[in-house]
Amino acid sequence: MRGPGNSMRKYWHALTIDPGRVRQQWQPPYWQEAGPFRDIPCRSCRKFDPARQACSVPYGTPSRKCAVAAIEANLHATAGQTVLEIGFGRWALARNLVRRGGGTWTGIDPRQPAGKRARIGHGGYGHAAAIPFPDGSFDLVYGIQTFEHWGQKAGTVMRPSRYADCMQEILRVLKPGGRVYLDAPMHYHGNEMFIMGDVDSLRRLFDDGQWEELVMERWRRDYQPLERFMPGAKVLAEWPIEISNYPESEITALLQSASAWLLTFSARKRKNP
Repeated sequence: MRGPGNSMRKYWHALTIDPGRVRQQWQPPYWQEAGPFRDIPCRSCRKFDPARQACSVPYGTPSRKCAVAAIEANLHATAGQTVLEIGFGRWALARNLVRRGGGTWTGIDPRQPAGKRARIGHGGYGHAAAIPFPDGSFDLVYGIQTFEHWGQKAGTVMRPSRYADCMQEILRVLKPGGRVYLDAPMHYHGNEMFIMGDVDSLRRLFDDGQWEELVMERWRRDYQPLERFMPGAKVLAEWPIEISNYPESEITALLQSASAWLLTFSARKRKNP
């Protein structure tokens, strides 16, 4: 899915994103209730084209296509909000949606030069375990396919962070009642919790005494009639580096039958913890 055509479609989609159109497409409910989860099977996703039996997102891997849909569904209503993106990179879809929706976008990324100071309305250096802003600075903090990398061992630009530390930093910079939104692929890459799809351990990162209104969405967990999707050899080579606390039998089972899917978390900081 790489190449100049794919990159151009990705750039054009981000450039032309329209919050009004997005809001209309993603009127709730776009999900199916499934216990503590909201499920979005491919066949009933609003990005699914039944005539072509294909996803209509015109670029990216299957997990990136799901991230596009989830961004549009969850980040189109930011009018008047001060918003922080953790790990903003070069993909401008979410920031454009925030800005055009009337929010004030700010970004931090550890791949930025350390001397490039982050400030409200602009991007600069920073990471989830040390957010360079005062307490209560933001109405919304979000991360797009960065959550899984905070505690990753292989191929990162900095030492792995403790997830508890990162969540406390997000809490600190959120205003009371402010919201966090995070997404990550399961059974793909990053910290071992994400590779193994350990949703219970991830759920425990959201302490009930500090967070409320937790919503977990499962995108592409039911991928039929689309294709099974698993990482290639380069990503699979990182699994032995990352995985140390799960039995070999579970890893073998994943390789034999699992398919990567996208998990999203949305929660509010309690006003009176």
